[in-house]
Amino acid sequence: MSDLPQFHDAIAAATETLRSLSSLEARMVDAADLIEQCLRAGNKLLVCGNGGSAADAAHFATELVVRFAKDRRAYPAICLAGDGGLLTAAGNDYGFDEIFARQVAAVGVPGDVLICLTTSGKSRNVERALEEAKAH
Repeated sequence: MSDLPQFHDAIAAATETLRSLSSLEARMVDAADLIEQCLRAGNKLLVCGNGGSAADAAHFATELVVRFAKDRRAYPAICLAGDGGLLTAAGNDYGFDEIFARQVAAVGVPGDVLICLTTSGKSRNVERALEEAKAH
């Protein structure tokens, strides 16, 4: 049996997603402005997510610290999903729901920006990171 119909469905869904981005333009500009203000003020970005979103968070933070399209100064960004030892210690001692919140409490300061990546919007550990960031 061919997977070609599923492939075509995936391409169609991706195409529709790209088309719908224009409806998010104002929000994306607002987010970019917030990130710019954060970095200009000398603050940092904290980025988190689970699974594939954790990989996206790591990629995003890496591009900011290292480079993207051209050489430029490094921007401070930390992927909260990147340290296996820290994640397993926090998960073991405080529960998986606290793995990102604990890090936000440790390194987050007023003026930092927390970026949470999630496909479901239902990850309790991501919600807890947001709650902790708001408490700062």
